[in-house]
Amino acid sequence: MKRNITALCIVAATLVLDVLTKNFIVDNINLYERHDYLDGFLRITLVYNQGGVFGILQGYKNMFLIVSVIVLALMVAYFFYEKNKSLLFTVSLSLIISGAIGNIIDRLIPGRPGVVDFISVGVDGVYRWPAFNVADSVIVVGACLLVIVFYQEEKRRKALEQQSGE
Repeated sequence: MKRNITALCIVAATLVLDVLTKNFIVDNINLYERHDYLDGFLRITLVYNQGGVFGILQGYKNMFLIVSVIVLALMVAYFFYEKNKSLLFTVSLSLIISGAIGNIIDRLIPGRPGVVDFISVGVDGVYRWPAFNVADSVIVVGACLLVIVFYQEEKRRKALEQQSGE
């Protein structure tokens, strides 16, 4: 039960941050308007992503909505059916779930052409990462943490096998 409350708090906090930042950007920055910081390495600019991750398959907003809902359902099911929830597992799945919900909300807002992306990092003429948002960030952090969870679990499993084999 405690892990579920922790998960709910993480999802709520990161989802609120995602929605507030997207609404702030939409209300205060014009499409493709640029605000450069750190000598242009960090750029705040409003773009709408009508495709998937890294802007692939632009124009397939509805397909990505369906895929996002399916992935969200699978992640929620995985969270609730997992018996051995470590704190790191709870945090990682909560971040992924929150990010998925945030981007699904964007795809469902009437009149919004796509997911609001507004953070861009890189060096012009060298490499600039595709624009992203808070939801994208928490999905990536959650996925990285989940890799660590899997690594720790595999390490623990191998240690148990060695102990039982001795």
